[in-house]
Amino acid sequence: MGYADQRIRYVLAVAFLLIAFFGVNGVWQWVFGLLGAVMVATAGLNFCPVWAALKINTRGKAA
Repeated sequence: MGYADQRIRYVLAVAFLLIAFFGVNGVWQWVFGLLGAVMVATAGLNFCPVWAALKINTRGKAA
């Protein structure tokens, strides 16, 4: 995962978690909370299983 991809995931994670805690109730609260947690996990681990399955590389040229 590239630098820009990782930063975008962190920004989305904050947005989703803010929506989960302050914006919605019920099932949507859980949906946005889970999306935020997944974004934090994939950015923190620097690995996205969806990108790996689709063979998408956001790091640039392979060394």
